[in-house]
Amino acid sequence: MLLAEELLLLGLDPVRGTVVNNGRQQLLVCLSGALVGELALAGSVQLSGRRFVAVGPAPEHPLLARVHALLAEPTSRRAAGQLRRLDKAVGGVWPRLVDGLVEQEVLGRRPDRMLFWTITRHPVLQPATRQEPLERVRLAATGDNGLEGRTAVLLALTGPARLLEVVAPERADRKHARRRIATAAELTPVAPVVKKVIAEMQAAAAASATVAATSVATTS
Repeated sequence: MLLAEELLLLGLDPVRGTVVNNGRQQLLVCLSGALVGELALAGSVQLSGRRFVAVGPAPEHPLLARVHALLAEPTSRRAAGQLRRLDKAVGGVWPRLVDGLVEQEVLGRRPDRMLFWTITRHPVLQPATRQEPLERVRLAATGDNGLEGRTAVLLALTGPARLLEVVAPERADRKHARRRIATAAELTPVAPVVKKVIAEMQAAAAASATVAATSVATTS
């Protein structure tokens, strides 16, 4: 299973089939980061200066191969710009990951008609498939042992994905979990890039809201 698929499973309420903490936009950025992180673990991507650079042959998995090809293109973009571009360039990280998990019957697909719109829920159909990465990341978050590479990437990305309450359901464990997430981020070059992209996204949204509020106040 891809790291991005594991992160997606952690980010979904397994019964409701929706993203926890209303953090879909943050999770989406982190899913792109998880794809890059997986390539980095395999030695197929390196952070060279301020850019991600693809090295070696393309991986077999089609989604990872597409990300590898994109990072191999000559570009003046820095790492944050490369990461922002991935979602659109691969045809949507969310649908590609979700469709794969639905095909594997790990996730369901259930349209739910609301008053004025329809949302699609993705309940977890194979709880054991979600439980394995969940237990692994919870053990890493609450423990003090060294962090294995894949678990470090996964744990590091739970922070910007707003999954602290998933990783550490007991309030008493959360301070320690935050420290462990920070430690994992230091071991994971893609994690600071993900945080930068999310911070820029939130700043842009706040600026737009301020402009809109000012416009309303001026015309009132």
